[in-house]
Amino acid sequence: MRIEEARKIVLETLEVYTGLQMKAIQELKDQSLKVASETSRRARRRQSLVDMSYIILTERRTSLHVSALVDALRERFGRITDRDALSSALAKKARQGILFQQTAPATFAALAEKEETP
Repeated sequence: MRIEEARKIVLETLEVYTGLQMKAIQELKDQSLKVASETSRRARRRQSLVDMSYIILTERRTSLHVSALVDALRERFGRITDRDALSSALAKKARQGILFQQTAPATFAALAEKEETP
């Protein structure tokens, strides 16, 4: 009987040990999948507020005040931004003649795309 009791204890110990190993392996597997998905998310380029503003202005084909543009960014892209920071960024681009023109104080329109000549 002693041999049967020892055998039973050894098998139960191995069962618990194997179960813990499987749990550890599963946790490591889940962690590696999580890290891989976070890396791919970070690898994607996030659109800047300037890019999104350009999209909105080209679609609407009209000039918008920065306050209206902030509202449109929140509605369309779910991005919340500071009105002054956005105005500053767009004004900088407009002064450089890139993407935007300032049509009135704190009001911007997308520059018309240049037609390419063949």
